[in-house]
Amino acid sequence: MKNWNRIRPKFNLVIDFIMMVVMMAVAGLGFLMKYVLLPGYKVNEIYGTDAELYFLGLDRHQWGAIHLYLALFLLFLLILHIVFHWNMILSIFRRMVKKKIIRIAFLVFMGILSLFLLFAPLLVRPEVAESERKHHRHRATAPMTDQTVETVNESLPVIPVKPTRGDKGMGSAQDHQHRHQTDGIVVNGTMTLEGVAERYGMSVGELARVIGVPPEYSNERLGRLRKSYEFEMDDIRIYIIQKQDPEKE
Repeated sequence: MKNWNRIRPKFNLVIDFIMMVVMMAVAGLGFLMKYVLLPGYKVNEIYGTDAELYFLGLDRHQWGAIHLYLALFLLFLLILHIVFHWNMILSIFRRMVKKKIIRIAFLVFMGILSLFLLFAPLLVRPEVAESERKHHRHRATAPMTDQTVETVNESLPVIPVKPTRGDKGMGSAQDHQHRHQTDGIVVNGTMTLEGVAERYGMSVGELARVIGVPPEYSNERLGRLRKSYEFEMDDIRIYIIQKQDPEKE
């Protein structure tokens, strides 16, 4: 017992250090899932495709599971911390609250509140509502007039309907023929037409014509334009290959 009393302060200090590290990890993983490993609809908006984001080989849901396990471990450390400091907590609590009945009522209230916050999420039923993303998709695929189409992204004004794939002279057979050659061409939803044109030494106008986008939107991200004009990133990649090697046209 004497040995335990001697090493107990050191043990408490170790627990406190571990708690601090675990708390930082829980917060860091929260930032990772919020701002880096984005949810699906944001991935589509930014990258223009149903891409999967990974960090160290794990996706958003797997990091979410690790986040939960760390939170449970932190809860265990907190309980351990309270147990080892129980006498000190009671001593301070008695000095703060003189009446025993109030102390008991407060402890019961805190216990019930803690259990409620811990287990209530397992008992609730989610509210089912139509996805905003699905609503936007329906708007984008609704019948369009020959003059205008309402954009999915409200930041873009009303814009002309893009030409059909046949009008661009890049049919599905040709796409299939060149698809295996596009791996080395970097074009993704975070880029703009202007950025792609500068990267591969082409004019913005010709790239805009290929995907049926007005040249004035050359500074908009391709991922956002793709929502409205329904082109494929491979359309741009194939055209770049054709311009770089005319024999492949």
